[in-house]
Amino acid sequence: MSKFKALLVDDEKHGRDNLRSMLTNYCPEISIAGEAASVVEAKGLIDQLSPDVVFLDILMPQYNGFDLLDHFPNRKFAVIFVSASIDFGIQALKAGVLDYVLKPISIKELQQATAKIATFFDNRKKGNTEAASKIALAHSNGFAIEEIANLVRLHADDNYTRVYTREGKQYLISKPLKDFERVLPADVFIRTHKSYMINIHFLKEFSNEDGGLVTLQDGYKVPVSKRKNSVFFDALKKFSLMIRP
Repeated sequence: MSKFKALLVDDEKHGRDNLRSMLTNYCPEISIAGEAASVVEAKGLIDQLSPDVVFLDILMPQYNGFDLLDHFPNRKFAVIFVSASIDFGIQALKAGVLDYVLKPISIKELQQATAKIATFFDNRKKGNTEAASKIALAHSNGFAIEEIANLVRLHADDNYTRVYTREGKQYLISKPLKDFERVLPADVFIRTHKSYMINIHFLKEFSNEDGGLVTLQDGYKVPVSKRKNSVFFDALKKFSLMIRP
């Protein structure tokens, strides 16, 4: 059995000792590569060890678990929160955490969490060749599951993104547009402007008006910036036949 290299991060030694013991005895797919008692120490060990998975406490002195994740916005490792607090579920979802195990740790919950690691890396290796068909949109009151194909356009709003669906629903998500650009299929979702991304399947018309405007099927007009013009037309060529005058 191939093993996943793990880093344990908890400011309390007995917390690390307990987790190490449970992983060693009940999760044979995990190999513990290191332990850290603080976010600063963990950051250094992540750079040094390149772990596959980080088991991370949330509430720690000086810096918390989310502060650590902020240092790795494009992280390649999986993250499993191990915390006594139940208050960070939505924030964890927004941060892209693989699972959330509550203290005191249940063996069953820990095993269920570690079982997800293999799937996490299998999906990454596939490179989205079997792309997910749905997306979880976390918002202030929880989250909604939407079909990716139903997303019509996305609009940057400072460090937030407004997501609009075919049914006319709108979500305000506390993630920047670049995060959506990274995960949505690039052959379908086109960045036409620094503030806009569109689903090319909902494109209705293009006009040179005002430097370049696309009209979507819902009638909304989205600008095409000069910097994105060539990207837009390259995507359009792959999507449809083009007969130029």
